[in-house]
Amino acid sequence: MPMITLQISRLPDAETRLAVTRAVTDLTAELLGKKRELTALSIAHVEHWSVGAEPVGGALTALYLDARVTAGTNTKPEKAAWQHAVWQTLDELVGPLHPASYIVVSDLPADSWGYSGETQELRHVRARLAP
Repeated sequence: MPMITLQISRLPDAETRLAVTRAVTDLTAELLGKKRELTALSIAHVEHWSVGAEPVGGALTALYLDARVTAGTNTKPEKAAWQHAVWQTLDELVGPLHPASYIVVSDLPADSWGYSGETQELRHVRARLAP
């Protein structure tokens, strides 16, 4: 885990999408300590994007990135460092970024989500009960 969703106002070419995917995944493993092999990322182009009721266009790219993680698995400094590094990286790869672009870490309760049909809470309990 986590699941990362990136919505972007200007769809980058295939090479840039791959670079974004690799960079965000690497930063997530390095700075948030998440398993690379369980980090999923989706990228979607949002054609109609506005800020302040005005269309975003011209030289700026707007984006919204949401990384869903299990609550309590990262500290505030870790999340802040990750957000800063992801912003810098995306600004280099797909920017310049519109100032009203957002990067969010959504902390979800362990019993509210999981993968492969099991919640994170179940995995946690099972690991604690294992001999």
